[in-house]
Amino acid sequence: MSENMVTIFIDDKAYQVPAGMNLVDVAKWHADEDIPVFCYHPKMEPVGMCRMCLVELGMIQYDRETGEQLTDDDGKPQIRWFPKLQTACTQRVAQGMV
Repeated sequence: MSENMVTIFIDDKAYQVPAGMNLVDVAKWHADEDIPVFCYHPKMEPVGMCRMCLVELGMIQYDRETGEQLTDDDGKPQIRWFPKLQTACTQRVAQGMV
């Protein structure tokens, strides 16, 4: 995997995408999913004011010492969910984003 590419998951499907790309654009161009937006435009700085693009967002947990993915008893990755819905237009993708 290239340093500039990260693996994220949208609706339980893995996607290899450029690091730092906007989550709304990733969903549209890589996952064929449309996240509804009103105040977002790709050529403008996102502000997240309209709240139309709220998504449930989490990060896969990794062991700090070994870098290995942490799993539950069933072998599924442990995910730390954000406590509140997040605006997709202001989120940049990162490794292990769910």
